[in-house]
This record gives sequence, structure tokens and C-alpha cells, in this order.
Amino acid sequence: MLRSGLAERGLPSPDAKSRFAEDRMLAATIWCELRPGEVVTEADIMERFALSRAAARAGLTRLGFDGWATSKARMGWEILPITGQLIGDVLKARRIVEPGLAQVKLCDGAQVEIAQIETILTALMRGGDQTALSSIRHHVDRIDGLLLGAMNPFTARHLRKLWHHSARITHYLEGDSGTLFRRDDVFDLIQAILQRDVAGIEKARLTLIAAQERYFLHQLLKNDAPLQPGSGLAARNQQENAVSNRRPS
Repeated sequence: MLRSGLAERGLPSPDAKSRFAEDRMLAATIWCELRPGEVVTEADIMERFALSRAAARAGLTRLGFDGWATSKARMGWEILPITGQLIGDVLKARRIVEPGLAQVKLCDGAQVEIAQIETILTALMRGGDQTALSSIRHHVDRIDGLLLGAMNPFTARHLRKLWHHSARITHYLEGDSGTLFRRDDVFDLIQAILQRDVAGIEKARLTLIAAQERYFLHQLLKNDAPLQPGSGLAARNQQENAVSNRRPS
């Protein structure tokens, strides 16, 4: 996870330590170790992740810069809550950006690797072993990574963040429910990639987004947690009242 090189004598440089903290805390946010809506302080982060104060501050600052957390005066940092509006915005943005994956040109090596992944996934799914789910997700993520790596880097940066949001929402809604999200688009996607079928790739990506939307809705309708301040109609009403109060009489 360290993205910069080692300093003299093989020890991580200060920059490398900060990068490690940033990566570790982003991963903790995506995997909901840092819970949506949770308020944390530098001291909390230092204790939970065995980081120095400087590294904890760098990690929190980066989360704030990238929109994963908001600084709260004299309280700490609030991790971005998951709301219905956030889910809707992420899915809408993906429907705009993600079809661009159909236009990428994969090299022959990537095509060969995807064909090999198809063989592996076929064996894993035929076995019906629940413990194979993590392996299946790993190989499916690799397919997505190959497509993303061949994309325009500016577009890819935005799509990667949207995928991070989708993964975080999925992990949060899966929780301990026992109902896990499973991708049914994989083999259609693989065949479309191997055949260089642009329309097929785009269809597979939109099918995935629609399936995730159905899963999110299904899980939300089973969730008995109360709506938090700042979500849905409550937030909209507060905004409308604030605007009304500012209008001249």
C-alpha cells in the first residue's frame, strides 16, 4: 500500500508514512470500519490504527479533501453518512460515466487474462461453496481493474471513486444481514469483452448498475435504522426553511 519509495537505509520516508495512513483510512472508510456518520478524532484514529498524530491528521485531512469526511468544530471529523440521496447520486453518475468502459481497447495480454479468469470463475461458481465468494469477488474486481486501466485516466479517476462509493454502500447494507450482493453480469461481460462487443459491454455495465440499485432498495426496505439528520426530506425542508427565513419581508 505504500505508494512512494523507501528512504535511505530502507526505512519508509515521512511521505510514505503519510501515504500509508491515507490509504489505510480510505480502505477503512470503504469497508465501513469507520462507520458512516461516525465522528472521530485524531486520538481515536491514532489508537485504532496505531498511527502517529501527524499520520492520523494527514489521513483525516485527505478524507476531508476527497469528500469522505467533514470537519466538525471542536468535535472531530464526521465520516460521510450514507443517505438515499447519496445512493441515487452515485448510481446516476455511474450511468453516465460507466458505459465509457465499452470503448476501451484492451491489449492481447489483458484479453488472455480475462479468458483465464472466465475459466477460474466457472470452476468457483460450479462448486457452490459459499467460502469461495471472496475469491469470486477478487477475480471479478480484476476484470473491472483491467477495463479501468485501459480507460482515459481522467475519466478513470472519477469512475474509481464512484466504485469506491458503491462498494462502501454495498458493505454497509450487507452488514450482518446474511444477504450478500452477487454479480450476475459477469459472464455476459466477459463474453462481450472477448468478442470486443461494444454494445454488449455497455449493456452488461448498465445491467450491473440496475442490479445494484435493486439490491440497495431491497436492503434499505429491511433496515429499521431511523433516518439521520441531513438526509432525505428532513434536509430538504431545512434548506427550504433557511431560504424562506433569508427572504426580505
